[in-house]
Amino acid sequence: MKLWETDKADKEFSLYIRRRDPFCFFGCGNPTSDCSHYWNRGNSATRYDPENCDGVCRTCHDTYGEGQGGAYKWRKAKQLGAERFAALERRARSIMKRDKAILGCMVLLGRA
Repeated sequence: MKLWETDKADKEFSLYIRRRDPFCFFGCGNPTSDCSHYWNRGNSATRYDPENCDGVCRTCHDTYGEGQGGAYKWRKAKQLGAERFAALERRARSIMKRDKAILGCMVLLGRA
């Protein structure tokens, strides 16, 4: 089995999230066009974590953006509940090599 490149994993994971969440996470009613990461996608430990990502429309993504503050934090905490939200933060603060994260993505998507 050949491990995907980061670009391929990003595209496949984004499609997965956008199919999972057909309408914007922020409740505006628009169809999803983007995969938004609560914790920045630069962190491999949560880059392909479905609990870290939400399908959003372009307008809300531009408005609320990626990040841990404001409306996104409130909605994410409500979505996950206190225990899962805290666990997500612990994962976001951990270190994982990108190849291990990509392998986890491939397993999640049934491609490994």
